[in-house]
Amino acid sequence: MTIRALIAVMAVCLAAGGCTTLTDYGSVRKESLRNEQGHVIGYKEMLRNERTGEVIAQVLLYTPLRDDSGAVIGYEEQAKGGAIVRDLDGRSIGSKFADLRSRKSVMIVFRPADAQQVAVSQPKLWQLMASLSASDLRRIQ
Repeated sequence: MTIRALIAVMAVCLAAGGCTTLTDYGSVRKESLRNEQGHVIGYKEMLRNERTGEVIAQVLLYTPLRDDSGAVIGYEEQAKGGAIVRDLDGRSIGSKFADLRSRKSVMIVFRPADAQQVAVSQPKLWQLMASLSASDLRRIQ
């Protein structure tokens, strides 16, 4: 490819990029989406371009969280850097943070004392004991 052809291709790309504009949409309405059981499983947001009057709908569905028996106990709304944990009524009850270095995540959930457990697995006693340092063991004795 010659220099002239390369310059021509770059000029066409710049011209085409200059013709595209990002339109500003403002939120008009946001409503919850419910399934047959009455659980909030996502939301629908109506967006409107103030300049042209164009209206679009944006739909987001949550990922279900299940307990050991397979019953749905909550939902995750994907967010930057992790997720927002929601109960069956759509209220935010916690967060899930992703660690990009280890590719693992930590979930922090705030719940009433009589609510179901969200954590799928609990550490065993020997795992907890193995994680204690010598100074921790001396303090326990």
